[in-house]
Amino acid sequence: MDKKKLKEELHQYIDNLEDETALSMLHEATVEYEKAGGKDIVDQLTPEQLARLQASIKLADEGKTIPHEEALKRIEAWRSK
Repeated sequence: MDKKKLKEELHQYIDNLEDETALSMLHEATVEYEKAGGKDIVDQLTPEQLARLQASIKLADEGKTIPHEEALKRIEAWRSK
């Protein structure tokens, strides 16, 4: 998709978006992108950090995750040691 078409679609999407939370998220993402000089945070990762992120995404895609509640329990157990 060319840049002009992409902008048109984004403008239409935003114009039709009524969810204030979604609008706030889009705004925040845009502000952060601008603050980073137009770079995605992933572009700023070291090769080691990027490898760990990719490995984590792969595990999540494979369903090898734990529920949030379980993670909180594990963190609390670790903190109380």
